[in-house]
Amino acid sequence: MIPTLLGGILLGQENPLLRPQQGIDPLRLAITPIADGVVSDQEWDQFTETEGGPTFFQWEPGKLYWGAKPRPGFDVVLSLDTNGDGWLVGDDNLEIRVTMNGESTKTTVRQLDATDRNGPVWVVPRVLPDSIKVAGKPSTAYWNLEGSFNVEGFSKEIKEDSRVGVRVDILPTDADTGPSYLPRNLQFLRLRFDKSRNLFSGLVWKPGISNRNVARFDPLNFKFNFTVEEDCPMIQSVDIVGEGYARDAINQVTLPFPGLDRRGNASLNYSSEIKNEAVGGYRVLRATVLAADGQIAQIRTSFRIADLLDFEFGLPKSVRYSEEAQVIKGTVTLRSQGTGRMDGTFDYVLPETWSSRRGKAEKFLIYFSRGNAKINVEYSIPGGTVGTFPITLTANVGEQNLSKTFYVQVK
Repeated sequence: MIPTLLGGILLGQENPLLRPQQGIDPLRLAITPIADGVVSDQEWDQFTETEGGPTFFQWEPGKLYWGAKPRPGFDVVLSLDTNGDGWLVGDDNLEIRVTMNGESTKTTVRQLDATDRNGPVWVVPRVLPDSIKVAGKPSTAYWNLEGSFNVEGFSKEIKEDSRVGVRVDILPTDADTGPSYLPRNLQFLRLRFDKSRNLFSGLVWKPGISNRNVARFDPLNFKFNFTVEEDCPMIQSVDIVGEGYARDAINQVTLPFPGLDRRGNASLNYSSEIKNEAVGGYRVLRATVLAADGQIAQIRTSFRIADLLDFEFGLPKSVRYSEEAQVIKGTVTLRSQGTGRMDGTFDYVLPETWSSRRGKAEKFLIYFSRGNAKINVEYSIPGGTVGTFPITLTANVGEQNLSKTFYVQVK
């Protein structure tokens, strides 16, 4: 064992995955890119600059995103520790490698199982179908990569303040990433909805909202709550604008800083219509705070331009194998992201050999803004079934046709 470990250490000295990656902001905002295979500045926050080109990383609840602009002849290797507990700890570690072959990409995925810390091994990844998606396009000086990973069924939930270990490398296509027992120098990131830069001493802020989701047909209302202490410079104004795809979707305004109450608190309200052509997903609202002495602080906060409804799958996503037919019961929740009353029709699509017993073509009515409707669903799985199967939920609201696919594992 000693010669093997020593050999691994010597090999690791030459392995680029042991070198720290520099210049990384450990606080990552929720931002949704457009998966068209073209990396643009308005949809990505840079992660780091490598010798082979720039890389990018961000998130939204349930998903992680990465991107890169490598030179031709180089691959992109994402090393991901989804629980943020170390590369050689547990079985929640993935290596996703993407190669550009002509006009298309090739993706290889392997999972590191370090449950036995004395013998970590590469295993076939236990990820759901279509949970890893990659889009890429070639160019002359570099090629574009955009990737996403839906962690459902693989690790703990990805949400605000989750901790994940990440590195994104650009390596020659023929480069080896090393054996399974070799450690990797990851950056441990915090996933956030809010962050600030150069915030003045004596100035504290927090969002005064209960829900970051806004349907594209409703106005965006956002409240900035400030606490100003004695050592804070006098604040003159706040300039508020959307970043990236939100820049043209919402209004830019400059507001005078509000007066303080007896405790040094102040609230500033921002409101804007969302244009019909706005790109959905998580977007960034940026507030630039200007002090009377010329100092500038920046606040960035994520909000979501949402569809009218979100689907919540309240049925088992993991079912034990049985030689007999099984009846599965549960509830689907339709959660409104809009204001006012909403009515429509709910339906769902099962695998071909499964049969529905309840919940098909159900009418629903949501009386209140951001309310919900619960649909009782019941279906049957044939005996002897094993594998991973899609169930697609649909809702029709006026001219809006919405859908989302969930996966059920029978094992």
